[in-house]
Amino acid sequence: MSNATFNEELEEKGVQFSATLLKLENSVIVFFNKKGSFKLGTLAIAMPNSLTSTYLSSILLGDRNTGITKILAGRFSNAFSCISLVSTHLDDIRGMDIGSLLLKLAQKLIDKLS
Repeated sequence: MSNATFNEELEEKGVQFSATLLKLENSVIVFFNKKGSFKLGTLAIAMPNSLTSTYLSSILLGDRNTGITKILAGRFSNAFSCISLVSTHLDDIRGMDIGSLLLKLAQKLIDKLS
């Protein structure tokens, strides 16, 4: 498959979020940001584990939202059976379940490409 870019958006409590996925021949790179902001944030990598149906993941950069960033990297790695890099940059968002919101946004991208 040739390289392609896909975008999805979601609004929660008046705040708009966006996800941008770059599909490469051997990997995917996904950025999660507030709409109108495109920044590198906490960065995780995941790759399929050939011995099991799980994935291996690690944080490469950052210290905010590390748990959900690793989970998202794993979701994309499993969904596309390739290496995935996921960045989450969400300025000080308070009073929202960020994990749930990001998982919904990720699922919209995965469904779009499946």
